[in-house]
Amino acid sequence: MTVTLFHRVFRTGLQAVLAALMIGLLAVMSAQIIWRYGLNSSLLWSEELCRYMLIWVSFLAVIFAYERGEIAALSFLSTSLPRVGALVLAIVGGLFAVVLCFTLVYYGYIYAGLAGGQPIPALRFIYEDIFGPSAPVAPSVFWVYFALPLGMGLLGLRILIDIGLYGRAIVRGETLGDVTFRTGSAAQ
Repeated sequence: MTVTLFHRVFRTGLQAVLAALMIGLLAVMSAQIIWRYGLNSSLLWSEELCRYMLIWVSFLAVIFAYERGEIAALSFLSTSLPRVGALVLAIVGGLFAVVLCFTLVYYGYIYAGLAGGQPIPALRFIYEDIFGPSAPVAPSVFWVYFALPLGMGLLGLRILIDIGLYGRAIVRGETLGDVTFRTGSAAQ
């Protein structure tokens, strides 16, 4: 499987997950509005679920923000350098970004493990109301916090792919613009 085929399959899968999360988010928010203003009641769990879905959307969608060039960058430096210099600068910058991403993966996982042992509060209340004293244990907050290490890990892998493509571009005589145009990455 080539890098571009893998990239297309990965992007399609990630877009499907993000679309499902956004549709779910819209459905829950709409239900909350109907319950609150139409039925003069409230869904206890809706705000918490929306917050958790937004967290997941944010950390998974960061890959698309990276590819579209929506993450802060100093592109004036790479545009003023010669071809090889711009590619080397992109590789060095990418390596720093990968180190940052995997540092966030490491500490994010530790934090998720330390702080994520408690059950999700709204689910605990709902389970206790429905099942009484024999309520099942609600999923832990770990799964909410796990969005950070997963999102940063995927972003780190995506940047590693770009680093490999930049190295290959040096050998093939391509420019930084050729690589970023072909991969959809705007990380100059």
